[in-house]
Amino acid sequence: MYIIKNGTTYCLSDSREGAISKINAPMIEENGAEFTLDAQGEIFNGFSYTEKTEDKGEGLFLLSRTFTNKGESARTVKFILETVTEFAPARYLIPCVSYDGNHWGEGLEPKGMIADNGEPWIHSYDRTPVPSCSITETKDIAFSLFASGESVESLVSSVSLRPVGDKISQRIYWPVTEAPYTYYENDKYCERYDTYITLEAGESVTLSAYMLCSVPKWENYGAVETLDRALELFPFEHGPNHSVDELWRLGITFTKFLLHEHKGKLLFSTGIRNRYGASAPGALVVPHFEIGWCGQNIMNARMLVLEYLRTGEKKLLQAALAVCDSWLEKQSESGLVLAHYEWYTEGQNWNYKPRDYTKSWAANVSYATGWLPETCNTGWAACEMIKLYDLLRENGIDRPDYKEFAVKIFDFFCDHYSEEFAFGKAWHFDGRCEEPNGTIGAFVTMALVDGYRILGTERYLEYAIKSLDFYMKRDLDQFLCTAGAIDCTCVDKETAGPIIIAALDIYEITGDKKYLEYAEKASYYFASWMYTYDVHYGPEAEFTQYGYYTAGSTYVSVQHPALDQWGELMCCEWLRLADYTGDERWRKRAIMSWYNCTQCIATEENRVFHGRKRPIGSQNEAFYQARWGHRKDPNERGHLNDWLVSWVNVFRLTVIDRLTRVNKYPDASALN
Repeated sequence: MYIIKNGTTYCLSDSREGAISKINAPMIEENGAEFTLDAQGEIFNGFSYTEKTEDKGEGLFLLSRTFTNKGESARTVKFILETVTEFAPARYLIPCVSYDGNHWGEGLEPKGMIADNGEPWIHSYDRTPVPSCSITETKDIAFSLFASGESVESLVSSVSLRPVGDKISQRIYWPVTEAPYTYYENDKYCERYDTYITLEAGESVTLSAYMLCSVPKWENYGAVETLDRALELFPFEHGPNHSVDELWRLGITFTKFLLHEHKGKLLFSTGIRNRYGASAPGALVVPHFEIGWCGQNIMNARMLVLEYLRTGEKKLLQAALAVCDSWLEKQSESGLVLAHYEWYTEGQNWNYKPRDYTKSWAANVSYATGWLPETCNTGWAACEMIKLYDLLRENGIDRPDYKEFAVKIFDFFCDHYSEEFAFGKAWHFDGRCEEPNGTIGAFVTMALVDGYRILGTERYLEYAIKSLDFYMKRDLDQFLCTAGAIDCTCVDKETAGPIIIAALDIYEITGDKKYLEYAEKASYYFASWMYTYDVHYGPEAEFTQYGYYTAGSTYVSVQHPALDQWGELMCCEWLRLADYTGDERWRKRAIMSWYNCTQCIATEENRVFHGRKRPIGSQNEAFYQARWGHRKDPNERGHLNDWLVSWVNVFRLTVIDRLTRVNKYPDASALN
């Protein structure tokens, strides 16, 4: 049977004329060997099947197959659905898992369709934001195959791609298989993982999947229709976990908890680790102090100033200014600053040991040495410092040195902009670029827009637009972002964030709809990392015990296949996008993300996790939804880590601030 296109409509046919994809007869794997079933109703090798297809409209079909064991004894097998494209795809996608093969970067995550032993990769459904989804496409046609949520049996599955000449085979396996290896920890593999369905004599099982044909909204964006239809097919049925007022109170409580003295200077710790064992029980404030990215020292300071303005508690203002003043002392004449305060030994000196910037922290010898200033932290530092300067000025506190801090950074990157690589990744203090690769420089783009908004310097807008055009053309137009998460070097989602923010800001400034389209494209790329459904877990999983669900969460990167709360930062952007485009799906994504990202926050009533009390307002950074995540048993899944990090909390606070103080939703009703 074929899916064919007849004009602007799609249908199923036995004819190959106009075919987009061929639906092969069902296969069964038993004892490592595959066999194909003959026509419906006939018994082959002890099995029979019946098939039903439903046309759901606009190119979407639901295929259901019921398999029956016609033998006299139990059979333990896997069931396989395979479609093969009738066109030669220009690219392919397994969202979150493989962006056209993950060929960018030096990480050891799965690359290509075929592993190094010559066998096709098979990935569990819980690693994909639409279950067991694969997408093949050209500029004119996109075809996706993914599991349905009609039943647990249909959901619990795996996805695989393999080349068939110039065509591509798209497969779903039932139940879960991970082969030929399981990617279970950063850059590490263990043995394959196999599960099976056992049918007793006479027993049946029904398995269903969706097939979707569409025309890409933009070239290389064949995922758009799948991501939009998935919102309909997997209804979001969760409500808010806390009121916005309660989230602010909890967040400020944790922000104050992170204040820590380091060598006589007040700073914000990057996070808290719960320590285990008799020799070191209880919580440990980690002595790492990061200006942006995970630690967000300046953003945390800005939140304390906001709380001071709300309550009049003067010591909060004093603490915030003390933190920022500590960082002012470390800025070089060029404007650059190291990401971590503790890396400085004395004054502006530090111990530098060269590192390979094409590799992650884990691939280098030491966490605390070898780093030069990089564009992620530096961009965040400038962005937040100029916002803090503006907030203080509005309230009668003049800190021109805060403005000068940001201006030095803005000027450095305008002066050193490259037509070849824009803002790059890592820089020497003297202005030499050490590592030019990656989309990570978009954090500077985002900061420059704020510099223009607050200071009115036309040059900053000029270079913001120039760099945004560059990153869109080179990266996002290829449905790709790289190296936003600076602890890895791979295809990732984080770097799409500053592009979305900058594009919407520039659209508001210029009125040019090109930038609204940029924001849409970058948002769809980001949405390809956001779960649309709830993964299934048994009662033994921590997710079940703590009531955590996956819909609305975001995957970190292809190298770090865990879930996190980065999507919360997109809530304001997607509300803006919904308003400007009229597409309410963006508002729905904002709400899904917000509700998901406010799970498992420690409160006075519910603060015991893993048998230990957590600080009020804290929340762990990673939710390990798949067979990955630093566990002794690599097959354990559905658990929380104990890294109670700053960014997940302060991002939430900055969203609340934007909604209630800056944007047009004064009661934050958009997220309730």
